Amino acid sequence: MHSLTQLAAPLSTGSELRDWILIVVGNLFGAFFAVRAFGHFLKREWGEMVTLFVAAVFVGGAVWAPDVMEDVLIAVWDKVRGAA
Repeated sequence: MHSLTQLAAPLSTGSELRDWILIVVGNLFGAFFAVRAFGHFLKREWGEMVTLFVAAVFVGGAVWAPDVMEDVLIAVWDKVRGAA
């Protein structure tokens, strides 16, 4: 059986802890969005299902690829303010 120190050993830096938390939270959000989307599908609420899908893509990008998402948002913001 593993002790608490053995389980926490790979999480020695803040970056690794952040990545671990993002993976766990991302999977929970994914499961939540899948259940909600399935419910909207069964009720034939197409608009809500599409909106939920867009939100899931945005949250999934922020959770599973935060560095890429940051670059995309910076590029979009530069276009909006006319700096690009």
